Amino acid sequence: MMRTKFLDEQLRQGRLDAKSLDNLFRRRIEQGANCAPFVSQAILQTVKEIFPLDTEDTDRQLGLGQIMLLVVAAEEPAGKPLEQCQKVTVRLTLDAGRDDYRVRLAHGVEGLRRSRILRLTAEARDQGGLLSYEDLAFRLFNCGVRTIVRDVQALRRRDIEVPTRGQQRDIGPGQTHRVQAVRLYLQGLEAKEVARRLYHTLDSIENYITTFARIVILINRGYSDDEIAFVIRRSGPLVAAYRRLHTDLGDKPAARRRLEEIVARIEPPAAPAAKKTVLANLTEASFVEGR
Repeated sequence: MMRTKFLDEQLRQGRLDAKSLDNLFRRRIEQGANCAPFVSQAILQTVKEIFPLDTEDTDRQLGLGQIMLLVVAAEEPAGKPLEQCQKVTVRLTLDAGRDDYRVRLAHGVEGLRRSRILRLTAEARDQGGLLSYEDLAFRLFNCGVRTIVRDVQALRRRDIEVPTRGQQRDIGPGQTHRVQAVRLYLQGLEAKEVARRLYHTLDSIENYITTFARIVILINRGYSDDEIAFVIRRSGPLVAAYRRLHTDLGDKPAARRRLEEIVARIEPPAAPAAKKTVLANLTEASFVEGR
């Protein structure tokens, strides 16, 4: 048979594929289970959907300080046997680097743990899952359940709800620490006081407030939650929660005045622009990243 460039490329690709992890996995499945190639391919595809094996899948790549955890889906009711509950994989930021270091300097080890509890439970719920006290104690913080219970009780005494599996049914939608931080600020507290109450850094609180103001700008321009989430690169549940908070401000003149001050710092008064033009402007790096 005459060798052609196309044939050479096909043979070369076959040799490269033969040395891939995918091929190794399939060959071992076929040899061990004595199954056909299409069966091994189906098994490989199922494994990839469950385990993060593809390094080019950006949705599954972890940043520094992040971990992947399998948790109970948020829609599962309390009291249902764990074995029968649907599970979801969530990506959690266990160590936020410099932000966590600043929290520890300001609030100590206990304050850092409480700050992380708020962050991790909010991240899990944004991705459709809920952490339990046991998840927090044994899988994340390596401490006793009573320590987590004590921390959550301390947060609740400050009117801060923690969206864990045991408490989610009593919390209601959107009551995460980010929404609470913005609400406290709009009620008249200064950002430093909000940071102290929520065991956060001042930079984090200011970021929550600025993100809320950006969402309000897009709400006023008529964008849907999905469009806003895409533009500002935030989760859909967070956008929906901020929209509810914005609606709640309708009968609170003092809060609305403070919101107008924040929005004015981000979007100076200008002539109305077309929706497409506004979208182009708000997707600039300075807007998206908050710089």
